[in-house]
Amino acid sequence: MKKALNWQSQRTNFGREILGPIFFDYCHRLHAHFLAYDNRPAAFLFCSRAGLRLKYLYELFVRSQGYQLPINELSLFWTSRYMTAKGLYQRNPQVAFQLIAKEFGHTQVKQMLPCLLPAWAMSGLSSDYCNSFNSILNTKPNAQILQQIFSGTNEFSQRLREHYEQQSQLFERQLKKLTEGKEVAILIDSGWQGTTQRLLMESYSEIDWHGLYFARMGNDRANNWHFFNVIGLMFESYGYNAKQVETCLHYHHHIVEDLLEPSIPSVEYLFEEEKSGAILPLEICHSSDYLTPGENEDHYRGVVEYLQTCQQRQSLLESRRRSHEAWQILHRQICFPTPDDANIVDVRPRSADFGKAETNTVLIRTNYRSTHRTAGDRLQHSLWKQGQIALEYPETYAREQFKYATTNQPAATKSPKKYNSEILTDIPTVAIITRTKNRPVMLKRAALSVASQTFNDYVWVVVNDGGEPNEVDRIVAQSFVDLRKVIIVHNPVSLGMEAASNRAIAASKSKYIVIHDDDDTWQPQFLMKTVEFLANPPVPSMRAVITHATRWSEMIIDNDYVELVDSTGYNDWVMSVPLYEMASANMFAPIQFVFPRDVYEEIGGFDETLPVLGDWDFNLRFLMKHDIGVLPEKLANYHHRDYQKSGDYSNSVYGAISKHQNYDAVVRNRGLRNMANNLPLMSIISLGRATHEIRGMLQQLIDR
Repeated sequence: MKKALNWQSQRTNFGREILGPIFFDYCHRLHAHFLAYDNRPAAFLFCSRAGLRLKYLYELFVRSQGYQLPINELSLFWTSRYMTAKGLYQRNPQVAFQLIAKEFGHTQVKQMLPCLLPAWAMSGLSSDYCNSFNSILNTKPNAQILQQIFSGTNEFSQRLREHYEQQSQLFERQLKKLTEGKEVAILIDSGWQGTTQRLLMESYSEIDWHGLYFARMGNDRANNWHFFNVIGLMFESYGYNAKQVETCLHYHHHIVEDLLEPSIPSVEYLFEEEKSGAILPLEICHSSDYLTPGENEDHYRGVVEYLQTCQQRQSLLESRRRSHEAWQILHRQICFPTPDDANIVDVRPRSADFGKAETNTVLIRTNYRSTHRTAGDRLQHSLWKQGQIALEYPETYAREQFKYATTNQPAATKSPKKYNSEILTDIPTVAIITRTKNRPVMLKRAALSVASQTFNDYVWVVVNDGGEPNEVDRIVAQSFVDLRKVIIVHNPVSLGMEAASNRAIAASKSKYIVIHDDDDTWQPQFLMKTVEFLANPPVPSMRAVITHATRWSEMIIDNDYVELVDSTGYNDWVMSVPLYEMASANMFAPIQFVFPRDVYEEIGGFDETLPVLGDWDFNLRFLMKHDIGVLPEKLANYHHRDYQKSGDYSNSVYGAISKHQNYDAVVRNRGLRNMANNLPLMSIISLGRATHEIRGMLQQLIDR
């Protein structure tokens, strides 16, 4: 008894200390999305069963933090995958048949038939109803077989049609009530693949469907990820990624499902109340008892306690920090658990839907060992492989097995080798360096540019070069960038652009580097396409890449917002980057240029003695060692305040015009001196300068 109480206490503490900060962060993210909504008439629908508790936890969060609900009405949508199949029966029967067939595809028709009708609908039905389907009883169901079953003339088929027609009508009436007068319906659920949303998008196309899920994950890119308007608030991934600790849920998502599963059955049929006309699941009473923690719901009890006791308002930055620390611990407990971890992180047996009566245990315990006699058999049938490994094997051997389990390889059959702790890595592909100083309007826009990237394996290093630190912290905390990917460097006094770049680069790790100044922006595919180019360049000597860019003229209005005035191509003629032309004039802006960290270190970084033109100097030294490729797509935006000659919001090219003029010769002469013993090369560079001047004169004639 004492041991049971001890486990209960530890599981509640785990829910409070680990899952609590994670769900607090989830509620914070959900709240931010509600605040950012664009005010089109919308229905916000919490999908049962998980939606019952998600709504409850969110409302606890709002109350504890002293917020106001940003949405007037948060509704419950009584559905499930099975209820959705029934709901689509009249509109799209083939889709309904395909969904049911997929669920029962591993069984036989004789096992599926009792699940198609609830017990009350089968009342009085002859016990030999299966005989009507003798020819197909031992086959595996598919959409064609289901159509045959539904179209039959026997009593079972007739009742089946009546039940599905009735449920389809109730489902459609429920949706009509929930979405009447709305243009948008936003589904809020645990996840994971958005099946219900996809089916509704296909069958109720008159509604603009969106989804906000705890997470979005799946292994089938073709079938589960081909539609838009789906957001995983905590993470999105196709599979486990050691660099993204949240993806540990790929191995044990049951911990979230169990926590969000109240003590009521899955929604498999609806009825209409006579007095109120409300459409509800048959078993639902009007009590909210299922929202409070019940017996054996220790994890959920801990989360509720955490949300109820967070009376002091947490900033978004603090919320993300606590959540990230909790994810780090949860990642270890799921992927590399001890036996005690396995007992604490284990969950209740998982209930089945689609009318099935059976349950599935996550970990195979002693009372199941008569069925699963060997460790290998138990491991095969366990829903959480790493937890089962921790219970089955000695620690040394278990650690070797974890390595195979987290890389989807077959389990080791030979004696285990030394555990390789380096299978986890935190080195991102790209370090994005943003230099800023007292330009909050610019920094907000730069943050949105970074957050909009379709390539997510980056670290964003914001170096505040002598500006107001609190404002930088606030803007970054309120941005849409995942704060786990952010490093902020505060320089108490300004060190200059090149020194700021070097400090920021030294504070990070990555394979590639790119300078994203606070006043410039990218198109969403900039990182994805440049990284793809560098992974397989057309010429091996091309160690870096630039893209084409759009040059924007803009004005800052009342230090409050940016007004774009005009745009044009920027150096569109650049299709290659020859050294002789670079020696004549800088050919591209930093926002266009992605380069490898090892070359940055090879050539000594940015020259901190140069107050301006440090990027040009760096480019020249880079080309002395390696080549630069060109992606002729306008993926970068180079912004200019042409009429703003001074102040924090001026461009360096305008605000420091005299320095540019003075250091133009300094940089050019330094390059030529380095080549003093190479007269042919000096001749080529001189020719390049002439070419550059001729091109400028031709452009002036074209502009006239």
